[in-house]
Amino acid sequence: MATQASRAAGRLMLSPAVVLLLLWMIVPLGMTIYFSFLRYNLLIPGGETFAGFENYSYFFTDPNFWPALTNTLLLVGGVLLITTVGGILLALLLDQPMWGQGIVRILVIAPFFVMPTVSALVWKNMFMNPVNGLFGWLANVFGVPPFDFLSQAPLFSIILIVAWQWLPFATLILLTALQSLDSEQIEAAEMDGAGPFSRFFYIMLPHLARAATVVILIQTIFLLSVFAEILVTTNGGPGNASTNLTYLVYSQSLLQYDVGLGSAGGIVAVILANIVAIFLMRMIGKNLET
Repeated sequence: MATQASRAAGRLMLSPAVVLLLLWMIVPLGMTIYFSFLRYNLLIPGGETFAGFENYSYFFTDPNFWPALTNTLLLVGGVLLITTVGGILLALLLDQPMWGQGIVRILVIAPFFVMPTVSALVWKNMFMNPVNGLFGWLANVFGVPPFDFLSQAPLFSIILIVAWQWLPFATLILLTALQSLDSEQIEAAEMDGAGPFSRFFYIMLPHLARAATVVILIQTIFLLSVFAEILVTTNGGPGNASTNLTYLVYSQSLLQYDVGLGSAGGIVAVILANIVAIFLMRMIGKNLET
């Protein structure tokens, strides 16, 4: 049993790491909050003045704000729908005995290790390019005009790219959960005459609920900050058709050189991300209690 002295020594040894971690998080956040209350443009050095909530007012009344918020929600929802449904189907497929099962699993998981910038370039130039891409070539083979994905459906194209990256993660988590299912339950259901669909909906799907909730939580936190795929493929366009909140903050900070307005947008994005995280954490807590 740990004595009071040993517990105090443990806290003392942990304190440098805790203090460093707090500084690592608090200093950048504090500086962002500070800059969000200033009129701070990089083109006007030395002209910083206190602006109060003026930057927040400009950010909320920016004509690009609501389209960016809508695009962010559509991007997160679309990727979650594809990865969760596709992950369950792939997990069911990979759970079946097959020749070369190990190699197939590695190939399925491989896209998760590709950097977002690289995957965006591959999809942009090798798949979605209407002249030289694979989809354009297939359209020519079937005698239909090629579809310019990034110009005519930019947000849908980005959803496809990001979903391709995150599908292996969902598959891996759901496959692990599926393999923990007691095979005796499946065998008992088969002996009672339950068909494949009944076994899936009444045994497998409830068993995967907790894993699916974890997948949704982790992916949502990362999907709220998708940036590289948009920068590489569409630059937020055409117009603001594929601009999300992260890209809007980037464009106001580094393209318009308005650090104050960009910082206010960053704080708004942090608040929205925390609201979503708290909501999802409560949802996970309810699932774990049941």
